[in-house]
Amino acid sequence: SLRGSRLRNPYGRRALNAPQLTVERSLYLTAGGVSTYSSGSTPPYGTASTPTRGTRIQRFECEGGVRLDDGRIGDAIDLDQARFIMENDQELSLRRVQTPELRFLGERPQRGRVILSGARVVNLVDSSVSWPGPGGLTMAGFSYECLIPRGHFPLARRLEWVAAATPEYAPEPYEMLANTLRASGEDADAREVLLAKQRRRRETLPLAGKLWGFLQDWTVAYGYRPGRAAVWMAVLWAVGSVFFAHNRPEALKPDESPHWNASLYTLDLLIPVIDLGMDGYWKPEGAVQWASIIMILLGWVLATAVAAGASRLLRRQ
Repeated sequence: SLRGSRLRNPYGRRALNAPQLTVERSLYLTAGGVSTYSSGSTPPYGTASTPTRGTRIQRFECEGGVRLDDGRIGDAIDLDQARFIMENDQELSLRRVQTPELRFLGERPQRGRVILSGARVVNLVDSSVSWPGPGGLTMAGFSYECLIPRGHFPLARRLEWVAAATPEYAPEPYEMLANTLRASGEDADAREVLLAKQRRRRETLPLAGKLWGFLQDWTVAYGYRPGRAAVWMAVLWAVGSVFFAHNRPEALKPDESPHWNASLYTLDLLIPVIDLGMDGYWKPEGAVQWASIIMILLGWVLATAVAAGASRLLRRQ
């Protein structure tokens, strides 16, 4: 228990250096009661729910870096109300720590970095206002099974949390978050996380890849919003039906051509591979020919985007 403690090493790299620490129960870096009658005394187990007279509450404060790498904590690491004052080159390092619960509920560090690389926890209890901003968080290989937010922590802020830990695109933190949300039954949020992953990945692609990515995003949201495909198909079908209803192409063989149906003709152009038996009997020219070509191309683009999205969903990525 380091409840209410104040650690200072302003001239060195770390104020607390305890790698490979083993604690059978919990490690408390939290606020604690400090008696005003005996200067600096701290009760060994903190305070009761109602502090006794003559006791003030003092938060845990650390000026300098902290190293708890490779620690094994039996119950929890509790950072409730903790304050870390670090320089840019200092770290709160929890590399490869293993514990059933991490309570990251302290004050947001203004400088330095929080390192969770390789750490493994079951429950991550956290607050949106406790995590550092972009460049201040590293969590490559950080695994957790359950998210237990304290206070308001919407999905948009959770995505900012992942983005802060990945100044350069890395898929793993997005996939870890998506898997955790899916396991808790929040499938819609999991799809939003994977969509955000694809959009981050798009930033790393060459121009051709970016254009194809934008197209997949606009049409079917990389397959995570398949209903968009039906909307696009309905819009193209309606536009084409109206156009061809007023611009009928000439028949190749008037005696053998089927009854003209602008809607069926448009659908035959839009749906690739499947032949509805309409477009082969007509000879479009001029603007009608260009409109037919555009419908065919848009149909193939939409079908390819849908296929790419479907394959991605089947791989659950």
